[in-house]
Amino acid sequence: MAQADRPQEVAVAFRLLRQIRTMARSSFLPLLLVAALFVVPAFVPSPAPRSVPNTAATSAAAGLLPLLVVQPAMAEDYMMPPSWPFLLVFAVLASALLVVGNFIFPGKK
Repeated sequence: MAQADRPQEVAVAFRLLRQIRTMARSSFLPLLLVAALFVVPAFVPSPAPRSVPNTAATSAAAGLLPLLVVQPAMAEDYMMPPSWPFLLVFAVLASALLVVGNFIFPGKK
């Protein structure tokens, strides 16, 4: 009885494979069109006209730049903590994780 069902199961499996291939072929073009909808606007130039840079504003900003650089933002109220302890803790934890992982999963010997 099992031998009689075998050709029928194979035929069903081949039909399923044929349907999957057909669906894969038929879904390629719509997916390509959807991808094109997202990608094509990146290569279209902007409709806004190009403006000529204002040389007076540019020169005024360049002249005021040294005055702006003198004192950084929040320089008097904010004390930044040193970063080397955080780097040390990160390095110790990362290396400990790798060492513990190596003990648990030693790999091929």
